[in-house]
Amino acid sequence: MNFRNLQYFLAAAEEKNITRAARKLYISQQSLSGHIAKLEEELGVTLFERTPELKLTYAGERLALIARQICSLEQEILQETGEISDRRRGRLRLGISYTCGRAILPTILPAFCAAHPLVEISLMEGNYRQLNEWLSKGEIDVLIGYMPIELPGAQVDQILTERLFLACPKPIRDRIFGGDQALLQKAREEGPDIRLFGDEPFILLKKGNRIRAQLDSFTAKTGFLPKILLETENIETAFALAEQGMGITLYPELFLRTLHADAGGADSSLDLFPLPGPETLGALAVAFLEISYRSPAVLDFIALCKQQAGLWDMN
Repeated sequence: MNFRNLQYFLAAAEEKNITRAARKLYISQQSLSGHIAKLEEELGVTLFERTPELKLTYAGERLALIARQICSLEQEILQETGEISDRRRGRLRLGISYTCGRAILPTILPAFCAAHPLVEISLMEGNYRQLNEWLSKGEIDVLIGYMPIELPGAQVDQILTERLFLACPKPIRDRIFGGDQALLQKAREEGPDIRLFGDEPFILLKKGNRIRAQLDSFTAKTGFLPKILLETENIETAFALAEQGMGITLYPELFLRTLHADAGGADSSLDLFPLPGPETLGALAVAFLEISYRSPAVLDFIALCKQQAGLWDMN
C-alpha cells in the first residue's frame, strides 16, 4: 500500500465516477482502475459496487475514512520536513557551562531565534565533564566550551582566543604603582610584572578549574606564589569580592567584554591587567560529533557562533 493508491482511491470515492476521477488526476481510466484493483487485491476486499453509479462498499467507506486521515498526515509530514530542509523548523540541543552561557548566549540566541522562530531549543548547562558526557552520548547536538575538548569522534572548531586578566582593586593598584603613570600604563597594555603583586591578597578559583590551572601553569613558569586569601568554585563570586576590594582575582577577557563591560573604566572599582604568556591564553570552541546528523538549523547555529566570535575580535 502506498500514498498514491490511497489518493487515487479517494478521488474515485469523491467523484463516484472513474472517468471524472481519472480526468481530475490527469491519468487514464485504465490506469486509475488498475490502482484501485491493486488496492482491493492487497486488502482482500471489494471497495466499490460497480453499479451505474460508482458506490462504496462498507469496506470502502471504512477505508475512505482512514485514508483521509492518512493523507492528511502525509501533508503534515511533507510540510514539516520541508520546513526542516529550508531551515524554518528543527531542533537545537545545546550544551554550555553556566557562566559561559551567561556571557555568550545573549549575543547569539536572540539573532538565531529571530531567524529560526520555529526551531525548538533545548539548553543543558553543566561542567566540563558533564558537557563531554552529554555530547558523547548524543544527548546534545552542539557543545560550546573551552579547549581542550578531547572527545573521540568529535569535531572541534576553535572560534576565538582570549587573554586572562588580573582584576585588581584600585586601592591595591595604587599601593603597587603609586604615582608612576608610565609604569601603570605599560602594565595595562603589555601586562605587569607579576612579582609586583607578591604581597597582595588573591581570591582564586579552586584547583581543578580551567582558569586556576592556567594561573598555576603561569606561576610555575615565573616562580611567583600568590598570597591566597580565599578560594571559591564560582568565578562571579571571586569577581564580586574583588569589586569590593577584598583582593585580586583572575577573569577571562570574553567575560569582561560581555558581562562586565564597564570594568576597568574611570567609574569602576577595578583596574585590569592582561597576564602575558601563552599559558594565560584560552581558546573557546564549538564541538559536535562527526557521525551524528546535523540539521540545517544546527549548522546555522554553529555558523552564527563563528560569526559572532569574529565580531569580538580579541586577537
